[in-house]
Amino acid sequence: MVGVVTAAVPAARPRKRPDPKCPLRPGEPCTLCQASVTGPQDCGLVYLIMDDPESRDELAAWKRR
Repeated sequence: MVGVVTAAVPAARPRKRPDPKCPLRPGEPCTLCQASVTGPQDCGLVYLIMDDPESRDELAAWKRR
């Protein structure tokens, strides 16, 4: 084939996975404290704190300081 021009395809960059943040320790990454945990979304401690209205309010007050 005469006159065929092929365009260079840019190499795909590997996607960086976002680092989940711990909602109980503001600014710190989730360190996956428990073996079966994949992030804050299935952390037992985060569940307990966020499920209890008194504990959740205390956490919110602590974060405001």
